[in-house]
Amino acid sequence: MTDIIHKIPDGAIIYDNNVISKVRDDLFVPDSWPEVNLMPKEIGGRGQIYFVGDGNKRFVIRHFVRGGMAAKFSYDAYIWKGAERTRSFKEWRLMRKLVELNLPVPIPAAAYYTKRGLFYRANILTQEIPDVESLAAYVIKGNTFENFWRKVGEHISRFHSIGLYHADLNAYNIQIDKDAKMWLIDFDQSQILSPGKWRFDNLNRLKRSLNKILIDNIGAKFKSSDWLELKEGYSQALRSL
Repeated sequence: MTDIIHKIPDGAIIYDNNVISKVRDDLFVPDSWPEVNLMPKEIGGRGQIYFVGDGNKRFVIRHFVRGGMAAKFSYDAYIWKGAERTRSFKEWRLMRKLVELNLPVPIPAAAYYTKRGLFYRANILTQEIPDVESLAAYVIKGNTFENFWRKVGEHISRFHSIGLYHADLNAYNIQIDKDAKMWLIDFDQSQILSPGKWRFDNLNRLKRSLNKILIDNIGAKFKSSDWLELKEGYSQALRSL
């Protein structure tokens, strides 16, 4: 992998030329791509996420937006602290590290920021994982398979074992492809930490997400025994790693 910085007016794009060979100033403008589709809101997440393609490869553009109370003051502007401290560049570099560790995450292609005064806005571009559904979709449809929850726990343990704290571990950011391989996406504000209580906090965040799906969707299936199976798979896998 090779990092290349491409300067643009008021900002920059960092990219890997092994993933995306040529970068243009309007790379993060969805309508500049030959193929573009807006991600449906029901898939989850906040802000606008676009699937784009050039006929050969398909990517995902995600715009960084604020959540919680901070969103009431600024939808997508962040305080400037330097290029390497932008959320986009930090996430791109973290994902590169996870790919190098052979963890199941999208391949980062490029990251971008534009600066105006004391603030910046940002986007990230990753390769699309084909034919995936979120863990949330499995719960809503009740469409699980043998040892499903154990495998979810094992999946999470792979990331926790190398110290990956996922800042938004929820049922939408765990994705499952047609071959039943599990993936993890969206690493904004995530970081590598020493072992600690954060592991349990991370799991509890996922549990709250799953319980919210039960409340919001009639017919969704997630039982207390499913959670126990997940925790058992998680604990056993963590001990063996």
